[in-house]
Amino acid sequence: MTDLGIAIERMEQLKESIDIGYLCICAAFVLLMQVGFAFLEGGCLRYKDMQSIMLKIFMNTCVTIVIWWIVGYGIAFGSDSKEFVGSSVYIGFDMKNSKHLAEFAFQTAVASAATSIVSGGAAGRMTYIGYFILSVVFSSVIYPFCAHWGFGNGWLMKLGYHDYAGSGTIHASAGMGALMTTMLLKPRNQRFNPKYAEHFEPNNPIYITLACLSLWVCWCFFNGGSSLGIADGASVFMSRAIMNTFIAGASGALTVFFIFYLMNIDQTNRYSLVMICNGNLAGLVAITGPCDNVDAWAAFVIGILGGMMMVFANRVLFNLQIDDPVDAISIHFACGMLGANLVSWFDMDTGIVYGKGGYQFAVQMLGSFIYIGWSALIHLITLLFIDKIGFLRVTLEEEYEGLDLATMGCCAYEMVEQQQ
Repeated sequence: MTDLGIAIERMEQLKESIDIGYLCICAAFVLLMQVGFAFLEGGCLRYKDMQSIMLKIFMNTCVTIVIWWIVGYGIAFGSDSKEFVGSSVYIGFDMKNSKHLAEFAFQTAVASAATSIVSGGAAGRMTYIGYFILSVVFSSVIYPFCAHWGFGNGWLMKLGYHDYAGSGTIHASAGMGALMTTMLLKPRNQRFNPKYAEHFEPNNPIYITLACLSLWVCWCFFNGGSSLGIADGASVFMSRAIMNTFIAGASGALTVFFIFYLMNIDQTNRYSLVMICNGNLAGLVAITGPCDNVDAWAAFVIGILGGMMMVFANRVLFNLQIDDPVDAISIHFACGMLGANLVSWFDMDTGIVYGKGGYQFAVQMLGSFIYIGWSALIHLITLLFIDKIGFLRVTLEEEYEGLDLATMGCCAYEMVEQQQ
């Protein structure tokens, strides 16, 4: 081999090493999102249920990692992929190079985040065994097929469906799972009785804020890492994805901040720390799908639309008396559907705004409805089975006492009334 050939080979090895290192760092930060989810959901619930939801998130993280090693990653990203299902890389077989191992780590961390979204619908009233079964089904059947169709060179991807980091593939499908879960569980006792409204306020806005800010940081690695590398031009998509993640998160937060202020301008609670955090998350979910190929002004608009969608969905759910304890449905389902379909409007190559016609719109709509239909069907079957075997909902006595005390023997902390 000539000196030039040796130099080219070493350059290729260097590029691969850079991609692998970058992807491993992204995988670690995406896994760190579980900390954000744990404190976000723990802060949203009543103090007597904090440990229970954190246990569920820790448990579903471990379940997802094991399930994805056994079967999930193979279904989603098997190297001998067919249009509907992958057919290799089960139980870690055929992972023959470092790049493959790094991609497994990243995609497994992403799957763990997706599973945690469903936990929002189970918060405060689902048994641990029931949620364990639901996590197994979501991480082995529901999400892997969604990931294959949209990310793994499946049939939707071949039709032209574009969802860069997963507004529809991840957030809408998992958000639909949260919706189905909370509907079958039914609301927490007295949730919509005005007399007890203050009992269901978030117990720790500080936890929620710290969680939201940490999620925003990790989201940059989530969206940026979806380039699966930074060599051979991928750095353009990575850097644009991160920039747009910054912008949409900020515009979503500010939108909800001002909407909430205007809706409560004559009230003492006209500002809300929790709602500005929710607006931030709404903007992040909405930009996740189109983040790689929209301009900065479009990211700003998408964040605004995400914030508006979250407020609208939140109000609709409340009026329908659908108990969404951590706003998982209004943020992930509603804004995930929005973000997946805004690709067809703002994508610089195929968007309607750029005069590219309506084909992309039709494909995005098709993909979105396929995802929510698939998720709704399998969740319904699973939840009915869990209910049949008696592990769906905790007893009324356990719910009243609080899952922490009833199932763990202690609360995360005690609420003590100060004497004047």
